[in-house]
Amino acid sequence: MGTQYRPGAIGALMDEYERVALELKNLLITITQEEFTKIRDPFTKDENCRSIQSVMKHVTAAAYRYADQVCMFLKKPIVNHDYHIYNVVHAIDELEKVIQYTAETVTGYFQMTREEILATRTETRWGLYDIEMMFEHAIVHILRHRRQIEKFLRSDREALR
Repeated sequence: MGTQYRPGAIGALMDEYERVALELKNLLITITQEEFTKIRDPFTKDENCRSIQSVMKHVTAAAYRYADQVCMFLKKPIVNHDYHIYNVVHAIDELEKVIQYTAETVTGYFQMTREEILATRTETRWGLYDIEMMFEHAIVHILRHRRQIEKFLRSDREALR
């Protein structure tokens, strides 16, 4: 995940997707395995929010679903995604893989016209979306969960004071 500036609307969105993934990766590299697996909220009904590990499993699964939806928009085949997130290294590796997979999926489509983007509008599991809206959703999803992880870590640090 390097800094590059792709042309066009989809290129710009892919650049921003990489940027937020890099921010999350930079946060994850500061986390110990103990911090990664620690149960943060044992009472939550949302299994995706118990630990940083469960958050990252959710983030990765969602990122693959978003990439698969982009494939559907572009009428490309969907491939099987087999991954595991046992530790911080796995989480970072899988985040990098799904971002790379997404970038490969949209290579050649960076400069879609407004009309071409609107023509991808389809009913999805999230409602009526087009490729641009899906990227925006994917970007904000990472931002929200990066913030969640930051809050988990802050509460740990405040407890140590």
